[in-house]
Amino acid sequence: MSNPLKIKVIFLSALLLLATLPMKANALIEVPTFRLELGKSMLNFTAGTLFSTPTPLGSTATINPKFLWDIPGVRSRLGLNFLAEIGSNNYGNMTISGIGLTGIFYPLGLSSSREVHEDLSVMIKHRTSPYLQFQITPVKCAISNATTYDVVTARASYFSATIVETMIGAGLDYPLADDMIGFVGLNYRYAAFTSEETTTGVLKYNGIEIALGIMTNFF
Repeated sequence: MSNPLKIKVIFLSALLLLATLPMKANALIEVPTFRLELGKSMLNFTAGTLFSTPTPLGSTATINPKFLWDIPGVRSRLGLNFLAEIGSNNYGNMTISGIGLTGIFYPLGLSSSREVHEDLSVMIKHRTSPYLQFQITPVKCAISNATTYDVVTARASYFSATIVETMIGAGLDYPLADDMIGFVGLNYRYAAFTSEETTTGVLKYNGIEIALGIMTNFF
C-alpha cells in the first residue's frame, strides 16, 4: 500500500470513529464546542536542495478553528480542526492547509460543563483550567518563491507536497462571559515526511507557535 493511500485510510477511519462519538449520549454532550484559534508561528522548513538550510516561513497568521465534543469522563475534548498558514510574502498566500484531528486534555476538569437537574433546568459552569493539546493534521504544503531559482531548469522554485504535521501544546482557558471562554497557548509543530514525490526532495518543518482565541459552547 502506497504512503498516500495509507494516510487516507488511517485518516478516514479516524473520521468515521469521530462521527460515532456524539451518539454515545451517556458519555458525551451531543452538541460541539467551537474553538477559534489564531496564532503566530515561527516555522522553519527545508526542502531538498532549493532550501537546504532551515528557512523561515514568515506567514502573517495561523488560523486553526475547531469543532470539539466534550468527553467529561476523561476530562477531554475531541474533534476536527482546520489548519492554515496565511500571508507569507515570500512563499505564497496559503503555504500550509489541511483538516485534522484534535484532542485536548484538562487535568483539573473541563473549562465549561453543563448540568441538567431533575426539573430539567440547565446550569452552565465555567472555570479557569489549564490544558494539554495534541493535534495531527495531514496538510498540503505549497511553497513558491520568485526570487529562488532551480539551477537546472532556471525557473522560479515551486513545490507542493502532502505532509503529516504533529502538534503538541499547553495553555490556559479563562472564562470571559457566560457563553464565552478565552484561551492562550504555546504549541510546538513538527512535520518530517512527504507522501508524494517532489522535485525538491524531502520536505520538513518545525517550530513554535503562540496562539490565542475564544471558545463557545452550543448548549
